[in-house]
Amino acid sequence: MDISRHKTGNRLTLRLVGRLDANWCNHVQDALAAAVRDGEHHLFLDMAGVGYISSAGLRVLLSFYKQLRAINGRFGVVRSSPATRSVIELAGLDLLFAADPEATPADGETGSAHASASARYELFRQETLPAAMRLALVGDAGVLHHGADPARVLPAGFGAHAFALGVGALGTTWADCAPRFGEFLAVAGVAAFQPSDDSSRPDFAVSQGAFVPEGRLLAGLSGEGAFPLLARFEATAGARTVGLAELAGAALELAAAPAAAFVALAETAGLVGAALRRSPAPPDAGERFAFPQIRDWLSFTSERAFRDSTSLLVGVVARPGTPLDPLLRPLGRDSGLHAHVHAAAFPYRPLRKGRIEQKAAVTELFDGHALQAVLHLLADPREFNGAGESAFYRGALWIAPVQSQITNPES
Repeated sequence: MDISRHKTGNRLTLRLVGRLDANWCNHVQDALAAAVRDGEHHLFLDMAGVGYISSAGLRVLLSFYKQLRAINGRFGVVRSSPATRSVIELAGLDLLFAADPEATPADGETGSAHASASARYELFRQETLPAAMRLALVGDAGVLHHGADPARVLPAGFGAHAFALGVGALGTTWADCAPRFGEFLAVAGVAAFQPSDDSSRPDFAVSQGAFVPEGRLLAGLSGEGAFPLLARFEATAGARTVGLAELAGAALELAAAPAAAFVALAETAGLVGAALRRSPAPPDAGERFAFPQIRDWLSFTSERAFRDSTSLLVGVVARPGTPLDPLLRPLGRDSGLHAHVHAAAFPYRPLRKGRIEQKAAVTELFDGHALQAVLHLLADPREFNGAGESAFYRGALWIAPVQSQITNPES
């Protein structure tokens, strides 16, 4: 099978020459998947040079037709050999023939433009939403080192307007949560965490009807609010990816505030982070995070993990000197920013372009795709063997300024 790419405007056509059978359908599938990962959502096939197509080949075509239609893209066959056309028609799959491939798709809503060093942004503002989010410091970093007082770790619900990240667990009682506290995030009515017990599999809960996820946050940042700004971002062709520090810096710049809360759905090049191996809830007078004990408490990604995945980021970024400092850490070596960011990793799926609604997009991600991990993101800037930082191809970034008055409800 010979496969060549031909770009015209916002359309990409793959020209196929050969047999589209079980032996070659994986090659065509890989070529189509690579095009979608490159951000091509208007994708067509020239099959005039395909003399034979089997059911395996038809399955690949139908799969991408459904995938691109689900994200408001286009997919279809623009030219076909008589043999190929006959098989497609007899199989009742006439929908695969592109009705008018030359037609320019109707432009959706367009936003204002913004740029950073490695990415371009399209901005959509929601003027009717509150202008800022109030965050609270929950617990403090000391509980990670010495354990927690159960009486001070209160139950909480994580509904549609909740925003939280830190060390937490889902459960209705302290006994449920105590052995499992791990990396935790909650936004848009969804809560997820990486249990630190022997289960190793991440768990999550999605608001539905009167049900609201319930759990406890041992230490972290929690609040309620909305995100008045959506920034659709994509790495420039020269950069290929945009790093976490640059993305967080753009969120802070666009928030025009000393601190910003942000949520992102991103097509992801790879994640760099850590996760707890053990629950920090039990009291302990020993030093947990000094070497070599740290190896018993934390697992690190030795290189970028979850490559070519889709991830949900929940984070807070600020300049040094805000009341949030106790639970923020430097974001890289030279960024001048402090942040706390968690990520939930999923198998790759493309994101639709333009304005999207946060709750629907987040819920859809959890509804139909296997959650792979929840990580605390960090940077590893060591010159020779460091893993670097998390990096992303494109995505949706929701941003809210953080109000300056921060309180700790557990104080």
